[in-house]
Amino acid sequence: MKKNTLLIVPALLIALSPLAHASLESGAHQFKEDVKSAGRQTGHAARDAAHAIGDGAKSAGHAIADTSRRGYHATKQWVTGEVSGKK
Repeated sequence: MKKNTLLIVPALLIALSPLAHASLESGAHQFKEDVKSAGRQTGHAARDAAHAIGDGAKSAGHAIADTSRRGYHATKQWVTGEVSGKK
């Protein structure tokens, strides 16, 4: 009887081994997909942040250029004595 019990335990472990392996493989695959998804989301967030910063810098640059242009023309008018922009 004891001999039968000793043979049943290894037989059960061998029989259940593929199930445990399949479960582990499934879990590993899900983990890999989750990591890829998180990486993709992080990349998209970084890209969106970079675009927002770029758009803000572009707007600021245009505002500075416009202000400089107005200042140049105002100074030019003051120096030449033009009031309405015409001589």
